[in-house]
Amino acid sequence: MMGQVIFIVARESVEALLVIGILWAWMARRPDARAGRAWLLGGIAAGFALAAALALMLVGVATFLGATARSWFEIGMLSMAAALIVQMVFWMRKHGRTLKTELEAGLERSVAAANWLGVFALAAIAIGREGSETVVFLYGSFLQLQGLADYSAFFGSAAVGLGIALMLFWALQIGARFVSWKWFFRVTEWMLLFLGSALFLTAMGKLLSKHLSAYDLPGWIYSTVWDASGFLSDSSMLGSLLATLAAYRSQPIVWDLLVLALYWGVVALLFRHQDRKATRARPVTA
Repeated sequence: MMGQVIFIVARESVEALLVIGILWAWMARRPDARAGRAWLLGGIAAGFALAAALALMLVGVATFLGATARSWFEIGMLSMAAALIVQMVFWMRKHGRTLKTELEAGLERSVAAANWLGVFALAAIAIGREGSETVVFLYGSFLQLQGLADYSAFFGSAAVGLGIALMLFWALQIGARFVSWKWFFRVTEWMLLFLGSALFLTAMGKLLSKHLSAYDLPGWIYSTVWDASGFLSDSSMLGSLLATLAAYRSQPIVWDLLVLALYWGVVALLFRHQDRKATRARPVTA
């Protein structure tokens, strides 16, 4: 689970740092926008505050729920996190190339109208979006913590993820000729999709074990399809990491494969739909 925390924090923090870097570099090139830097910093702080408020709200809601309601809440949050991951990947596929241009265009419009509140809102929304996604993605892991040692490991892993993000951001800034943002995001997009499959499988596993088990489901739903525990067990360090990050199961049941087939089937359809839209939108050359 800690590997999941490190990866999510690192990936989302890199995106947030990219946005901050774009906005700050744009401000630095405009002496007439010096007054807007305070608004920009305020927007960044507001974005982090928005994510923190969401985290507190989620913890507060879960505290007042009963056992059954909390179980449904966990299933819903894990499923929503998986859906948000897929949505974010497809959003980045569509807007990743033009992110810098779109952010700078928004700043240009705000400065042209001397509307520093617009600069504030642009920064707050950009940072708040990444922070809120991180909170939702990690909430399922947070709910499973028990005791001081787990909490220490969780927040320590988050700190490690942030440190990795800072190093990646620095390395990509100075080494763009060797490792491009395009390839960094392309690789991590697939890693995120596998992480989304792991979150969705966990949610559906809870659904089966805690709620659907009361119904008379066919026995084959629970049948083990294969046993790879002798090669790589879920309880091993590598197996546990793969289970957390890529939905690996050494002894999957039919239910697990059906859930993964549904997830990847939807992802494939979305890829196809997005590619078709991009093809139709592309200008036809004579």
